[in-house]
Amino acid sequence: MGGRSKISTSSLLRTSATWSAPPALGEALRLVLLSVTEGEDKPLKYPTIFNTADVAVLTKIDLATAVEFDLETAMRNIEAVRPGMKVLATSAKTGQGVEELLALITSAR
Repeated sequence: MGGRSKISTSSLLRTSATWSAPPALGEALRLVLLSVTEGEDKPLKYPTIFNTADVAVLTKIDLATAVEFDLETAMRNIEAVRPGMKVLATSAKTGQGVEELLALITSAR
């Protein structure tokens, strides 16, 4: 990429940290990352992050069964705070959804 990214991300991890590109840089796409290991309640706990993002990316989807992540509940919670939001389920381990995410990011540049 070598330059400044025009994509800002918000990440809901153990620290519930967020990151955004400074406004002067501009942005083409906002992502919010929700790890299945953190639970399906995060959209309800942090609605502002979801309301300001364009796409929700569910990460570690390959662990959903192991951590008893309820995808239907997560989708309902996302829909409750941001109706119609695009949601991508991804797994770095299996590659699920990665190509679609990369295509989305590339098209937004």
